[in-house]
Amino acid sequence: MRYLPTRVMATVIAFGLWLVPRSSGQDAVPAEILQRTFLMKVGNSTGTAFTVDYKGTIYVITARHLAVDLPESKPVFQLWLNNRWEDLHPVRKILPTSADVDIALFETEQKTPQPFQVATAAQGTTLGQQVWFLGYPFGDTAMTSRMENQILPFIKRGTISAINGSNPEAVVLYIDGFNNPGFSGGPIVYWSFNEHAYRILGVVQGFRNDTAKVAVNGQRLDTNVLVNSGILTAYSIKHAIDAIEAAQKKLP
Repeated sequence: MRYLPTRVMATVIAFGLWLVPRSSGQDAVPAEILQRTFLMKVGNSTGTAFTVDYKGTIYVITARHLAVDLPESKPVFQLWLNNRWEDLHPVRKILPTSADVDIALFETEQKTPQPFQVATAAQGTTLGQQVWFLGYPFGDTAMTSRMENQILPFIKRGTISAINGSNPEAVVLYIDGFNNPGFSGGPIVYWSFNEHAYRILGVVQGFRNDTAKVAVNGQRLDTNVLVNSGILTAYSIKHAIDAIEAAQKKLP
């Protein structure tokens, strides 16, 4: 299989951009999670994926709707690595229990010698707290930051506006943040004031559509055009971890 980059980059500056492993002001995104966020392609569709570790094993997480046609056993997809599309052959695809959760996971054979610094955490945030969401808009490799032979995702900022936990098996996060096609599957990162560390809160699903009337020659027509409402929808990372744990229990 192709091995994913796991090296944690030291603080560097390139083209006037600082990549900071840690930030005391909670106003930046650590380099580690940038390097763990990849442009993904399944067939002709592109989106975003990122890696997490669970008991030393590396898993790739993305949006369920991007991976819906991939088989559970021996799936194959592509990541943009080393300036080209490279096939990844994970062990299996894992899905959360609820079909409403737009998250898919892929267990790899790759191990990490030490836990990632930016771990997952489904709690510890508050309404109104600032978050960052990472992704590759429109799947365009030209619209990226570049460090040596690696591209890095766009970083956008938002606010936790609402959390719908009425269905514990499919907790929805609503973020006040304007994202674009291509961000689906990307991580949502926040600063945990309890742990004094960055944590992954959720997985981007997409944005809520709105409608707008069209003006033609000064007249407003009732034709509806889908527009981005500025409300980002996502699902709690808890469902990804629960799915991993359930899958591990089924192993002999």
